[in-house]
Amino acid sequence: MSDLLSVSGLRTQFDTKRGAVKAVDGIDLTIEEGETVGLVGESGSGKSVTALSAMDLVDDPGDVVAGRVSLRRAKLAAELAVEFDDAVVPYPFELVDAVRELVADLRIDEGVRSAGSELRGMAADLTDHDDPAALAPALRNAADRLDGGTDESTVADTLEEAVEDAADGFVYLDEAARDRFERGSNGDPPAVEEGVVDLTAAPEEAMRKVRGSEMGMIFQDPMTSLNPAVTVGEQVAESLRLHQYGERKRDTWVNAIREILPKFRGKEHDEEVMADVVEILTEVGIPEATTRLEEYPHEFSGGMRQRVLIAIALACQPSLLIADEPTTALDVTIQAQILDLIDDLQEEFGMSVLMITHDLGVVAETCDRVAVMYAGEIVEEGPVEEIFTNPSHPYTYTLLESIPTEEKDRLTPIEGNVPDLIDMPDGCHFADRCPWAQPECRDGEIPFRQHGPDDIDHRSKCILESFDEDEYGNEGVASGVEHDVGEPIVELREMRKYYQQEDGVLDRFLGEKPSVKAVDGVSFDVHEGETLGLVGESGCGKSTAGRAILHLNPPTDGTVVFAGEELGDLSKSELREKRKDMQMVFQDPMSSLDPRMTVGQTIMEPLKIHGLPETDPDVATRAAVSTTGISADAVSVDVADNVDALLGSTDGEVVVPVEVAVADGDVTVDVEGALDVTTDVTREDGRITSVQVDVSAGGSKRTLRRRRVFQLLEEVGLDESQYGRYPHELSGGQRQRVGIARALAVDPDFIVADEPVSALDVSVQAQIINLLEDLQEEFGLTYLFIAHDLSVVRHISDRVAVMYLGEIVEIAATDELFADPKHPYTNALLSAIPEPDPLADTDDRTILKGDVPSPIDPPSGCHFRTRCPSIVPPADLDIEQERYREVMFYRQRVESRDIDLEAAREKAPDEAPAARAVADGGSSFAAALDAQFFDGPLSGRAREAVDASYRHLDDGDWDAAAAVLADTFESVCERSNPPLEDGDHPAACHLFTDAE
Repeated sequence: MSDLLSVSGLRTQFDTKRGAVKAVDGIDLTIEEGETVGLVGESGSGKSVTALSAMDLVDDPGDVVAGRVSLRRAKLAAELAVEFDDAVVPYPFELVDAVRELVADLRIDEGVRSAGSELRGMAADLTDHDDPAALAPALRNAADRLDGGTDESTVADTLEEAVEDAADGFVYLDEAARDRFERGSNGDPPAVEEGVVDLTAAPEEAMRKVRGSEMGMIFQDPMTSLNPAVTVGEQVAESLRLHQYGERKRDTWVNAIREILPKFRGKEHDEEVMADVVEILTEVGIPEATTRLEEYPHEFSGGMRQRVLIAIALACQPSLLIADEPTTALDVTIQAQILDLIDDLQEEFGMSVLMITHDLGVVAETCDRVAVMYAGEIVEEGPVEEIFTNPSHPYTYTLLESIPTEEKDRLTPIEGNVPDLIDMPDGCHFADRCPWAQPECRDGEIPFRQHGPDDIDHRSKCILESFDEDEYGNEGVASGVEHDVGEPIVELREMRKYYQQEDGVLDRFLGEKPSVKAVDGVSFDVHEGETLGLVGESGCGKSTAGRAILHLNPPTDGTVVFAGEELGDLSKSELREKRKDMQMVFQDPMSSLDPRMTVGQTIMEPLKIHGLPETDPDVATRAAVSTTGISADAVSVDVADNVDALLGSTDGEVVVPVEVAVADGDVTVDVEGALDVTTDVTREDGRITSVQVDVSAGGSKRTLRRRRVFQLLEEVGLDESQYGRYPHELSGGQRQRVGIARALAVDPDFIVADEPVSALDVSVQAQIINLLEDLQEEFGLTYLFIAHDLSVVRHISDRVAVMYLGEIVEIAATDELFADPKHPYTNALLSAIPEPDPLADTDDRTILKGDVPSPIDPPSGCHFRTRCPSIVPPADLDIEQERYREVMFYRQRVESRDIDLEAAREKAPDEAPAARAVADGGSSFAAALDAQFFDGPLSGRAREAVDASYRHLDDGDWDAAAAVLADTFESVCERSNPPLEDGDHPAACHLFTDAE
């Protein structure tokens, strides 16, 4: 296969007051036709900037300062050659590219010995060819100067100037096409066999043609990427109008004004464009696209909005799709749908994909080749199987080791942070964090080296042939998952949280709008010292349940008992006092931290609110003294009564470890915690004879609080120097640590952690998970851990509760739930977890269809029945499970009147199976509906009922169609809601309870 996209020596910088931020620092990357390449690395490594640079979308103050990005598309090259004057370069692309590569080699003193002969060979290739820029003489002159001992960098400068003069243009054609073009094309694109477009040299007008038509991009956040004021249909249509229907205009004020006029006079090609829009929306899995064209982005679910972005990117069937974190904000079930969709569309359209992500499980399942990026550089590249099974760069290996897996008792995060991209270290940028770094790693440019078998292109920017993996990840305590679990500390019984839909005062009295049933009768216990994971898709009520438990948003009904007290019976002042024992770590640390408060002020705030820290006069204090270099009898230590405000007491006593060391006439005193220490030293004849140490928590409440904050910073792994920093000056992981420190400030017993690691890189995620486990072990904390990342939940939780549409559908010990999931929803969640193993078999994966139903009007009976792949059919109906699932989906669409009947009538008879069109007097209308909703044949009563519903729909009688389907296909799952019974592993499903 030939390379579709080629990136060579790309450097992108952002000018700031502190200097140039080297976001992309000289990377080479190729993507072949039909290939999926993964670009992975931590946040700030330069992945997204690489993609934006390739599409020339870097905004000020950013700029692509060096390198080339080329796209090999013959048809595009021919069209641009005709459309733009002086676009064609009069030299072959391979020749120009070879000269540029040689210039780059000369700058790093590589391949100098053979450079002269290579230059002369290139000059010889130009013999008997047009050479308008006199490139051949320049090449021979450079070869002579190299042989004569001229400095390599000087020759490189001269060569670079010569090749830039020669490559005056941005379109490269094969020699025959170039000759025909020079003789005159009469305005028609020449027949081109080989064509390359230099995207970095192309003008903006040319890039507007390239974007959308040849290169499409799926952005990370669909809600911010879609225009909230424009309908979904029109946003998809815009790309088609620009690239398929000739409505692309030059950037002028006149054309800007004309963009407004279609609102008054209508737009050209409306019918054709909208027909194409319906087709592409249907292609990406949006049901009844015709009826949803006029809807706005806020009327779509998160998964559907992501599908709209994919539709926009694929509207013109580009040859390359760039997917920038397309699943980061999605649940595992929706993520599985989107990845499956991208894979199907890639196979259908034959396009290439650049998958940018920090989720290594996604890379393992979707990519053919992987490029690992760190601090603006690609440090390793190779086939996905080779990278995952035989990583040759320490950064790649440590990234993989950060992933939570079943076998790991404790995660191994990468120590330290990504270096400052303004002043990066010499040599390997990863050396300061690398466990195997050598002195030579910090000296000069690190070249790529081939690793692994000779027949596999696996290169790595590391001087080490190998490193001892057994040396890594052995430090630290064991996982805190194995710990003592006591009696229930939190007990929920039928807890509900409803939200009223009120547009005005009258709605409160008329009660016309139904409630949003966010949490609908939840009952479970959280035991002291355990971690209970609460999982489910977005919109199922997890976060609402966490807030209701803490009475941040008090429950509508039911009881919440904490440590034996019913929280609903407490007054506001009593509840405020109780909140010292119950705290919350919020999902997004950037939005939950006040940007105007420093780290110290943020952590100190709860201490001020609750009048903490405070001392207990009944607690006794003493010191446990150890000495070095001086007799213990010569050391006396006095401990103030207030140290219990910073150090916990045991059995009414605080013991402060104090270490006193004397060496070379100096005294060193080490004391645990952020305590105030004063030392009085007595000397005789220059010799230390006695030491008096006074230990205190401070003389004022303000000092006491400040010391408590310093202590908390240390406990969560932050430095005292960060006390005065603001949230924007911290990394994502550091901000999350501040949120945890704030929750710990009041010494709670129970913490609700709401998606505490969902927005973090895999390495930072590992740091936070380890921190939570260590804090639980040290302080005996109890966690309700809310998450949709089931790999994390599996690692940290003792038990797991699965939530769907406001209800708990299954709860069990973690190992048992993952080994033997009972509820079909739980099974689908577990099935959707991306496996960080490219060799794993995922063919039997369960991919749920559709989205979570609205909590305003949840389905009757079992709420999951509308998506359940195992819904129970009537006992007297002979039908396959797969066909029954399709029937139930068809029923839902009939009952909601969400079928475009006109579109079905317009379907040509030959678009549906001929047998259905004629059997039993069938029509093309029935055949079209059959093709739309069923992948296999129906028979018997099922066939008769569905055919009867088709006839009613053809007559426009929706109610009759719904009635005949309900009479035949009604399931026990829709008649009654199965209860969540008591036991060690209950599941609210008719498959495990008495169906009637």
